[in-house]
Amino acid sequence: MQHPSSRGATDFEIRKDRTKPQGRKKLTREREAYSRLMRQGVSNREACRIVGIDERTGQKWRNGRHAYGNRKALPPINAMTAPSGPSRYLCEADRIHLADRLREKATVRAIAAELGRSPSTISREIGRNRHPGSGAYRPHAAQARADA
Repeated sequence: MQHPSSRGATDFEIRKDRTKPQGRKKLTREREAYSRLMRQGVSNREACRIVGIDERTGQKWRNGRHAYGNRKALPPINAMTAPSGPSRYLCEADRIHLADRLREKATVRAIAAELGRSPSTISREIGRNRHPGSGAYRPHAAQARADA
């Protein structure tokens, strides 16, 4: 097993002047690096050491923070990456991928795994949007129906 500091963290540099507090500065780069390390399975302590933040800051990023007094609630770090559209619906790129894989004779379960969806969701999508005559799945017509 590799040492955690050698897994994707080599492109990250700790800020040079750590003697002065930086105040309420947003640590966007540090947050992204911390998130990447946590997804790789690095411990909170080790990720915080690599990124150069306090362990309590890492815990707040990972777990979020409740609102109390005049402080705002903070969502967990995973909730910070909002999806581009509603996750409940397939996007046009997903529908095009689905059509391509159907033409390649891929199974519904394989397509669902690739898109990170339930096989029943994919099956219903195919059934709803097949051409009545040819039976071919039509991704652009499906997207137009979803938009309407």
